[in-house]
Amino acid sequence: MMIAFFLSAAAIVQNPAPIAPTVQAFAGEATFRPLSPTHATVTIRAAEGESVVDIDTIDDALAVLADRRLAAIWPQLLTWAGPSLTGLREALVADARAVFAKGRTKQADSAIASVVRPRLRPTFQLADALLAAGQVAEATRLMEDARIAEPQQGNSFWSIHWAAMSQWLAKARDVRGDSQGTLDVLEAAIPPLGNDRVKLNLEASRASVLLDLHRPAEALAAIDAVEARFQAPGGIFSGDVRVKGSDRQFAWIRACALQQLGRTAEAKAAAAPLYPITEPQDRRVRIDPTVKLRKQLGLCTRDVALTAQSYAEMLRDDPYGGEALVELQPAFRRRGYDARFMDEVRGHPLLAPILAARLRALPDDLVPALNGWGAMSPAP
Repeated sequence: MMIAFFLSAAAIVQNPAPIAPTVQAFAGEATFRPLSPTHATVTIRAAEGESVVDIDTIDDALAVLADRRLAAIWPQLLTWAGPSLTGLREALVADARAVFAKGRTKQADSAIASVVRPRLRPTFQLADALLAAGQVAEATRLMEDARIAEPQQGNSFWSIHWAAMSQWLAKARDVRGDSQGTLDVLEAAIPPLGNDRVKLNLEASRASVLLDLHRPAEALAAIDAVEARFQAPGGIFSGDVRVKGSDRQFAWIRACALQQLGRTAEAKAAAAPLYPITEPQDRRVRIDPTVKLRKQLGLCTRDVALTAQSYAEMLRDDPYGGEALVELQPAFRRRGYDARFMDEVRGHPLLAPILAARLRALPDDLVPALNGWGAMSPAP
């Protein structure tokens, strides 16, 4: 499990009432517009108003193809993206290679890329495109070479770039379910940072990976140590360097560790920051919505009700398409997937009627794209 790149704090409310999302009917029309080989939109005009869904990634396309209410535009989407989405896959890689050749971009497509300088963002964009296309070896070599080439002398961003590239290399192992390999990458990347504060991001990620390896006592000790240093008065994170909502990252890791240790009451209390009064925002970097971290906790603790509630809220927030329709696919087999548990989640009374109205099981020819053409399936 990987967490957001920087850390901070937000106000919380105790024991919030669960939200009960409603099943949305669809009576309207959808219009598909291909704007470039790598970007298209779907405009939905319905009684509740107009919505626009952007398609910029393979998962965006899969989400639209998984929404049964948008069946009218599937043929047009598949003509544009290719019948098994290989056309879109190749276009995204080609576009990322073109950006990489230019050597600089202000665009940041991920939380990790948003913290590095524009000259390094094309590397992340290309590495992500290659990883999503199943070209794991090339993506990994690209990032390893960039990390080696990053100058340390006279480079005030060296530690941030080192940590960001190391985090990406860990992610490349993590998406294949190689938790031990992920841990190895993180543990090798931490010592070169010395006492630099960005080290805490890798240490927090290390704590989350220890949960995957069923080492909750070590995970709890690790995340407690990270937060103690992070919150220390007058310490390295004093002032305005904390990214909003970082306490939520501590919370889900700590709560999962406590639950795995059988300390249920403490786990419930530790999860309180996952229910903020207002959703944290930060102008400097992209941060995860809190509902995704609640979903992380549900998956980590194998809590069917919490996971179903989280997915229901995600579907409420994405009234058309949405990543939940991808992750809830019966054929979804990315990292850490537990088929029996996910069957229970899909069948939960809160989620089942929503999925009955919205979810289409993707056909066999789209399953390779669903699972990253092998890049995001468990390693053999």
